[in-house]
Amino acid sequence: MFENLVIKENKDVKICRSRDYNYNFDKRTGLFMRWGKTQEDNPQYSPFGPEILDLEISVNGCPNKCRFCYKSNTPLPATNMSLETFKKILNKMPKVLTQIAFGITGIQTNPDFIPMMEYCREVGIVPNFTLSGIDLTDEIAEKCAKLVGALAVSAYETDKNVCYNTIKKFTDLGVVQTNMHLMISNENLHFVYEVLNDIKSDNRLSKLNAVVFLGVKPKGRAKNNFTSIEYSKFKELLSYCFDMNISFGFDSCTAPKFEKAIVEMGKTEYLESSESCESFGLFSSYINVEGRFFCCSFTEGEKEWETGLDVLNCEDFLRDIWFHPKLNEWRKKSFDNCYESGCRKCLIFPTINP
Repeated sequence: MFENLVIKENKDVKICRSRDYNYNFDKRTGLFMRWGKTQEDNPQYSPFGPEILDLEISVNGCPNKCRFCYKSNTPLPATNMSLETFKKILNKMPKVLTQIAFGITGIQTNPDFIPMMEYCREVGIVPNFTLSGIDLTDEIAEKCAKLVGALAVSAYETDKNVCYNTIKKFTDLGVVQTNMHLMISNENLHFVYEVLNDIKSDNRLSKLNAVVFLGVKPKGRAKNNFTSIEYSKFKELLSYCFDMNISFGFDSCTAPKFEKAIVEMGKTEYLESSESCESFGLFSSYINVEGRFFCCSFTEGEKEWETGLDVLNCEDFLRDIWFHPKLNEWRKKSFDNCYESGCRKCLIFPTINP
């Protein structure tokens, strides 16, 4: 399997070369380019393991109390992943891994968070994370700014100024890849447009890299309270961003809506910047605070993924996890559930698909 795999890297770039799967990754900017036998080929999945690891290092101990939290986190005492466990998991990861997206409830919840990011840098992995900023201090911000690749600050209707002040703090510290996470649903569109207008007028957001739209899923506290944005409203939202010249992105769950809208709007040049669901054993992995693998953070406890797969006690991640019979089955389901363009649909929450 690995006879034709070549990986080279330095502090700035990482490249992967094989017959059917290749990538270039710029560690400074986050630019990632993937191709197959030729630059026109698009591999269906990575045969050498995940490119990105979504890693949960805290459950509960959350200062935010979001009404739409799909994990249903609370301020109750936290369950944290230890630095020892983190290193054990990271050391099992295949060498194609480029980045980690940390799942931490509050920036101070896990006391090993900074050492975890430091270890990532030691082994050539770029650490990224999302925060609200509610428990951020100047000292922690300065430490994070020296280690993080990209970060996102969540904007909440309860107090958007916490988000805006946090964004300014990090952009002032030189974190170029400072983004804003903004949940979108049928129920909060008034706030979404309010924030978009602020992006054009509030000086605290003048160096914001992009706003990233996160589609809500019927899970956790969001279930029965927030619904996936209707396609027509999402298309109007995109038109507004284009008209207002607002830099935006979106999670992979929203890609099917984006790609359909872009084609209808005659802006097909943006299709190459879109990637639909990369979970289900395609290009990413999710591991929870207990060290168990799930297709993505939303599949935990859903359908056939109630308990996940045991990463901590596996001997070989590729053999025991990445090519586990259960994951192979769901990988094939993902292949079979694509739109004509190749955009993959969500297999767990079909209501979010256009």
